[in-house]
Amino acid sequence: MTASRFWIGVEFMPEWVLRDVASHPRPILCGHLADAVGIRSDLGNSAEHAEWHDLILGSPIGQGYLLDLLRQRGPIDHIVLALPAISSSSGEPAGDASRPLNDLLFETRHAIEGLISVMRGAEAALDRSVDAGLTVLRADTAKERSPLVRALGAFADEWIAIEVERWATQGLSLRQLTVPSVDQ
Repeated sequence: MTASRFWIGVEFMPEWVLRDVASHPRPILCGHLADAVGIRSDLGNSAEHAEWHDLILGSPIGQGYLLDLLRQRGPIDHIVLALPAISSSSGEPAGDASRPLNDLLFETRHAIEGLISVMRGAEAALDRSVDAGLTVLRADTAKERSPLVRALGAFADEWIAIEVERWATQGLSLRQLTVPSVDQ
């Protein structure tokens, strides 16, 4: 049986990541598919055997659905997660101060809970016999004006840096890729 590969947060993934989908016989794509309409057409026939799952990691239902998928679709050799709120910045000069509090709280919860849920689910579901791993994608926040986006980026950096060694002792790889923009 071919090991599964998951792409989570497809609506936030850059095109070069999604091209990897075509090289796998059983890709499993997860995310808020209403925000990813163009992705299906861009992938065309190359993803005709793909599974598409509509879920939002910022909700308990979406997290439960994803964790159940991870459990059911094993063995899993790799998961790619694009962090949502960390990669979505405000172009307004006032940054986060001009944004509604509900939006800021939702994006923060979405990013943090999504990261933690996927990391714990991946740790339990990845196939240790094939040196499986998780790659976390996030946008470069070095020039970001938004304090929230910069803080969430620092949180992800620190969390992943601490977890890398522990994952390695379990025969799993964990890495982070910082990309110029997940919208490109």
